[in-house]
Amino acid sequence: MADELQALLDRIDEEGLKKAEAKQSALLTQAQKEADAIIADAREQAAKIISEARQEAELLQQKSEQALRQASRDVLLEVRAALTERVQQAVGELLRHSLDAKDLGSIVARLCTAYLQNQGTENNIEVLLGAEQFSALEAAVKAQLAAELQKNCVLTPAKEISGGFKLVFSGQNVLYDFTDQALAEAIALHVSPRIAGIITDQN
Repeated sequence: MADELQALLDRIDEEGLKKAEAKQSALLTQAQKEADAIIADAREQAAKIISEARQEAELLQQKSEQALRQASRDVLLEVRAALTERVQQAVGELLRHSLDAKDLGSIVARLCTAYLQNQGTENNIEVLLGAEQFSALEAAVKAQLAAELQKNCVLTPAKEISGGFKLVFSGQNVLYDFTDQALAEAIALHVSPRIAGIITDQN
């Protein structure tokens, strides 16, 4: 009887141990699955964060490069404009001081003579001269312009002219601007492409 009881107890212990081991194995398996899922999710999240960070970094780099290129273009445009303005000012000063009243009067007289002889004296020319030099220029023009043509050549002072002159052909409603400012702008416009080339080469 005692042997049978002991055998029963041993069997109960063995079955309990097997159940405990099975339960422990199931728990370990479940824990491993959960751990694997957590690791996989963490890896996925990490990969997503890294990908987003790379995209943001690339976008930031692109924006930085675009901003740098735009800033470079702005600087070049500012330098070009400043150089063109300085060239225009320098040319204007040169034109103002290179011709005295006598030389300028001679040019005006020859232009008026050529036009009136070609077109006839039925047309008039108005010559706009700088107000500050008007007296000297008027005397210089009349001294070199034939008397019969002077009545068709009207000399008028203009405050806006600092140097040079403007020709107005009244019969044709045409104006030619030979002021120092207009000539300086024309020369600067011609020089601007060369300035741009120099800046580009240096950059």
